[in-house]
Amino acid sequence: MHPILADSLRLRLTLLAWTLVGAMLGLLVRALLGTAWLPAMLFGLPLGLVAAPISLSAWYVCRAMPLTRVDAARAAVTALLAAVVTSSLWAGLGRAWWAALDALDFDMGEAATGPLIVLLVGLGALAYLVSVTVHYMLQAFEDSAAAARRALESQVAQRDAELRALRAQVDPHFLFNSLNSISGLIGADPDRARLMCQLLGDFLRDSLSLGSVARIPLGREVALATQYLRIEQIRFGQRLQVEVVVAPEAEALAVPPLILQPLVENAVRHGIATRVEGGVIGVTGSRAGARTVVVVTNPRDPDGGRHGTGFGLDIVRRRLARSFGETAAVAIEPGPEAFRVTVTMPVEDTT
Repeated sequence: MHPILADSLRLRLTLLAWTLVGAMLGLLVRALLGTAWLPAMLFGLPLGLVAAPISLSAWYVCRAMPLTRVDAARAAVTALLAAVVTSSLWAGLGRAWWAALDALDFDMGEAATGPLIVLLVGLGALAYLVSVTVHYMLQAFEDSAAAARRALESQVAQRDAELRALRAQVDPHFLFNSLNSISGLIGADPDRARLMCQLLGDFLRDSLSLGSVARIPLGREVALATQYLRIEQIRFGQRLQVEVVVAPEAEALAVPPLILQPLVENAVRHGIATRVEGGVIGVTGSRAGARTVVVVTNPRDPDGGRHGTGFGLDIVRRRLARSFGETAAVAIEPGPEAFRVTVTMPVEDTT
């Protein structure tokens, strides 16, 4: 459908513009041909409104010869020819309307046919060329909007694909660490290994139920991290203590699922496992203004700690970047006795 006919606002503006053209025509007839005011306006205003549907043909000219595909000179020549044809048609209609008004005993004056035709052809051609320009501008605007929409759709599709890839990385990483923990218990304590398998099954059932959910409440995310730490407590016993504190006002805040999983895995692997006496892993969640703040802490042995690859932290950073862009951050604070990771995200409420 024609873009002007499809938009009521554009249609009203077009009719208003051609009404003004008709009023201008009446003024010119009054000034140049000496016609009285009433006959001049009775001639000009209807003729301006008749020009409105004629001008709509400019869209088809612009569509047939878009500036992005044809030479500008060729498009200009085509527009000029179309302007001459349509203005001649309009001039013919104007001459007939002039004669009709004269036959209805309106004092149209003694204007010669030649000056009237020249006036109508000149004004009609100019108005048509303006219409062509407006339609080319509309075409450029719509092309730009379509290109921006395609670019946005491409970015969204790319982001979704990257998120799916990152989730595919999280699961094997977690399973590898969990199975490695179970294998360490099979020979030494089969009963605890069996219990650990049961807890792992429960955890996997809960985490897999998330499916393709983009956000879950912070309270549920912390509960999943706590489930994992319970699994590891089977292996480490009293060496692993857990302290979890989530502020009531922060429990419903939305976060990406399993965003804490790599952090608590690192806390166990590089904190608790490197110390004979073990220690406490702390997980806190709170709201600070427009920010969701989650902190994971663990004891560390600066002399005997394992040097990781940074894979877990890299996953967290990349998932946050894909979910929130530059508005989310991960801050790492390696102190002499403790390791602290702070994750901040924009507030999103799931309620």
